[in-house]
Amino acid sequence: MSTRHKMITLAAALALGIPAAAAAQDPGFMYIEGGFITSFVNDVENSGTITGAGGTAELETDAGGGGFIGGAWQFGENVHVFGEFSSASQELEVRDGTDTFEGEFDVVRWRIGVGYAYPVSPKVDLYGRLSFDNAEFKDVEVAGFNLDTDVDGNGIGGEIGMTWAATPAIQLQGHLRYTPVGEIAPEGSDSFDSDILVGVNGRWYFRPDLALVAGYEFGKITTVNVGVRYAF
Repeated sequence: MSTRHKMITLAAALALGIPAAAAAQDPGFMYIEGGFITSFVNDVENSGTITGAGGTAELETDAGGGGFIGGAWQFGENVHVFGEFSSASQELEVRDGTDTFEGEFDVVRWRIGVGYAYPVSPKVDLYGRLSFDNAEFKDVEVAGFNLDTDVDGNGIGGEIGMTWAATPAIQLQGHLRYTPVGEIAPEGSDSFDSDILVGVNGRWYFRPDLALVAGYEFGKITTVNVGVRYAF
């Protein structure tokens, strides 16, 4: 390659924010990340989990926003530990037949666990995870109403998925996840029922150790997140 062509290639890489060192990215489990998350919780208005609105009032929920943080640390050959935490407000409306009052409550979820990744190729990993999952609804507030909620649960969850280094700078990930605290229990003594969630994630490494991340997880509690990841 001529000197002129080398200079053009280097300039293009710098313009795209992808230095030559980024070419070594692989789908690993050594990172910390955080950012903004929005969530929507289905069936809250019909579950009876929020009390104090009175017998004639109607509830309606809508998506709200908050933040998330997570990370993983790989040790040994293929094993990693990981943790995730998110807290997002959920918009809430109370109608008393005449007026509509607006408020919110918080959806707090976290999980910690251990995972095992099997490298199918230098660019693809299959992985499985076991985790302890916790979910809680708290701090419900609507002006003019004395509302309360007591929804808290935990249990053992599992996840299987695949990570793929599609290009030197772009990674894609998909997973299928079981959680025992995935939806509001319609009846019985338990606050939550289990759910199966489907998720997709993408990461763009604009620097060798920094990436913009975006994810979508569909279930009874559906979430969308955007943020930044630092890879070790």
